[in-house]
Amino acid sequence: MGLSYLAYNREERDLCAHLFRLLLEDQPNWQPLKDFLDRDFIGSPQLFCEAAVIRDAYYARKPEKADDGEPGTINFLDGICDLIATMLEAAPDEYTRFSELQPETLRNPRLTHPKQIAYKLKESGAIQKPRDADVYGSLQAMFNAKPDLVICADNTLYIYEAKYTMPFDEAQLERTRLIGKVWAKLLYKDLGFEVEPDLVVRKLGLSKPDTKGYDPDISWKEVCEIANRYWLEDDYSMKVLQTAAQLCQN
Repeated sequence: MGLSYLAYNREERDLCAHLFRLLLEDQPNWQPLKDFLDRDFIGSPQLFCEAAVIRDAYYARKPEKADDGEPGTINFLDGICDLIATMLEAAPDEYTRFSELQPETLRNPRLTHPKQIAYKLKESGAIQKPRDADVYGSLQAMFNAKPDLVICADNTLYIYEAKYTMPFDEAQLERTRLIGKVWAKLLYKDLGFEVEPDLVVRKLGLSKPDTKGYDPDISWKEVCEIANRYWLEDDYSMKVLQTAAQLCQN
């Protein structure tokens, strides 16, 4: 006899889908979302699952400067790489700006995707300055990364990294913080903010006191407790979250 997949599914994306459903309950009061964020007031929030904001913003820009004044892809990537360099404490003369990359194929979106630049620089021996690998390696990571849950509420940008059975990885969290800084600085209008928002990066996962890497800001057990206020016990999503909550007790 086979085991129920519900009992041993270890995919956090599956859990986040049920959490997403929970956070959308009770509109326009948004009480589950208020409980999750531990806030008394929520204006007009926006929620996103596995948000790839930099990737999608890149495809939304035109190759050249648009008539409406919005930057095209070249200016857009110049801005991102300049900000990455600043965050990595790379001086202006220590890295090559995107618009100055050589050969020209590296800055042609039809020939080179931004997440391929670091690889092509290394393989072709085209690295010109000492921090090029750092800057374009970070750009590659940002195009590949998709934070699990993003909430834009009032003037705060919340980014959640979710884990199910695995511990949190500080390198991944730092990468998420860098991504969040780019979003908050360069893409806040795309996310519905009028001014640069405050950035909050949080951990969602199993809580195991005194165990390294299992120190979430909110645990699946706490999520289950929130869900229990709004869903009946035989609700399918409730069952899924209860399974996760049980792991917190093991």
